[in-house]
Amino acid sequence: MDNDDDFTFCQVAPPAEQEGPQGKKLVSDIDGLSISSQNRSSLWKDKVDDNSIPTQQGTVGSLRSTSNNAATLVKNSGEQKSAGRKAAPRAKVPFEKGYSQMDWLKLTRTHPDLAGLKGQSNRRPISMEEVKQHQQDGSMWTVLKGRVYNISPYMKFHPGGVDMLMKAVGKDCTSLFNKYHAWVNDEFLLEKCLVGVLDDSRK
Repeated sequence: MDNDDDFTFCQVAPPAEQEGPQGKKLVSDIDGLSISSQNRSSLWKDKVDDNSIPTQQGTVGSLRSTSNNAATLVKNSGEQKSAGRKAAPRAKVPFEKGYSQMDWLKLTRTHPDLAGLKGQSNRRPISMEEVKQHQQDGSMWTVLKGRVYNISPYMKFHPGGVDMLMKAVGKDCTSLFNKYHAWVNDEFLLEKCLVGVLDDSRK
């Protein structure tokens, strides 16, 4: 028929009624599929670029599926954050009996002159040259954040041992202190060992 009103109808059977092995395989594949959705936003504190999530693709019959492997990304992200927070290990020397930090605090409250001032002011200006002259037992001076301390009484109380603290004697130990003890309140810890203030104008 040549007119526009001519229509041709054909019967379309549902997948279960299609004949042939390919149709049956497609039906069995579809029956084995399960579809679920997950709200990924609850996994992330910050916005995550979809392109950064590993994907897996697969084909079942005539259907093609894509899945996001979010679990792998969460695991890898957690490992990276843990690695970033890891602190450098510090060697500690076992305390001798009577030389713990608590013992040091008790000593600072009872000893009359840990700094060895013998009546002198602990606010006097001190040159770096004078600091270098005090490297003997009983009078070991160091500079920490612009203040001069006699650290000789603290030697056996130092958690890192005497050898490590000897590296600070006769010099400015600020950078060394910040490397290992940036969180420590040095003014409180060594308050009674203060002998003066560094005078930068006098070398």
